[in-house]
Amino acid sequence: MQTEHQNFLKISLIFIIILGFNYGVSFQQFLHYDWNNPRGLSDSISYLAMSNGDYTISSGHRYRVIIPFLANIVKSLVQPLIPSEQLHWFGGVDAFSFYIINCFFSSLTGLFLYLFLIRLKFEPQLSLLGVFIFLGSRITILATGAPIVDSLYFLSIIIIVYFCLTQNTTTLAILTPILILSKETIIPFLFLPFFVKQINRKLFGVSLMASFVVFFWVRDTISSWSPNQMENNDPIFNIVVNHLKSGFENIIQTYFSMGGWHGIFSTFSIFWIAAAFGVWLSFKKLNSFYQIPNFLFFIIPITFGFTVLSSNVGRMLLSSFPIVIPYTLIGINYLFSTKSSDHSPLKNVRTLDAHENK
Repeated sequence: MQTEHQNFLKISLIFIIILGFNYGVSFQQFLHYDWNNPRGLSDSISYLAMSNGDYTISSGHRYRVIIPFLANIVKSLVQPLIPSEQLHWFGGVDAFSFYIINCFFSSLTGLFLYLFLIRLKFEPQLSLLGVFIFLGSRITILATGAPIVDSLYFLSIIIIVYFCLTQNTTTLAILTPILILSKETIIPFLFLPFFVKQINRKLFGVSLMASFVVFFWVRDTISSWSPNQMENNDPIFNIVVNHLKSGFENIIQTYFSMGGWHGIFSTFSIFWIAAAFGVWLSFKKLNSFYQIPNFLFFIIPITFGFTVLSSNVGRMLLSSFPIVIPYTLIGINYLFSTKSSDHSPLKNVRTLDAHENK
């Protein structure tokens, strides 16, 4: 009982640290967001309209209902607490409501990422560094500080990955009908559990089928709310086809232009190089302690596919964080540890394991 209480306090403290760091790096972005000039985040206008009950907006945005719905609830709670003459400090009650929701979700993503890295046997200090790398990403800061819905999308990814790693089929089956509503791009990630042998695939398969029923039912319901019907059928398949048609152009813009490379490095910056070094160490068997689960490698074609379907490479590539950050930490750990030294983190862990086995 005492141990459970101590673990709860420890996790609570870690979450407070993560929340504090997240606030520190994202609040300035929130303060400087301009509704009249979203600068590439035009979908935020759609989410604002949705939070106020208007669904006559772009069909590519109006089905991502969870964050606008929660922002509306938070707005009703926050508005009476802030004097009207002070609202301009927070960009208005609408913007502040979105920030509260996004800051909480991205901080929760950081917590699950920390727990995920601990499960991969990274030391607490390295795990917290991995969280800071994620939260300090320019794209994460945008997703937190701007009124968009990507914070829930990234949280959904790490939840799927974490419960795959812990082989918790029941929790995955319960959460999947909710996760599928975060954003359409979460759908490929929902198939990751089928690549984990220890997952009860029959139970999860039933949950996934039920999730698609919920997915299309919600979309059909939202379409019926629009006073001016924007389409007769669900547009999701037409949207995918249209994105595929521009796939070659997106590849050129992403990988063969300065703007594309800026988008790539806006995610993990110099840490891409550290991640590549971590991959090289693992390939050369120089890293034998930290083992990356095989199912995580399926994230790579998913995120690459998104860069083909979308020209917004930064927001798409950040979804690879569950595999990029572990390899980044492997590279960083190797660089800051002396292989022949008794103080090497890897050597200390192996020595401890050997002592316990005796």
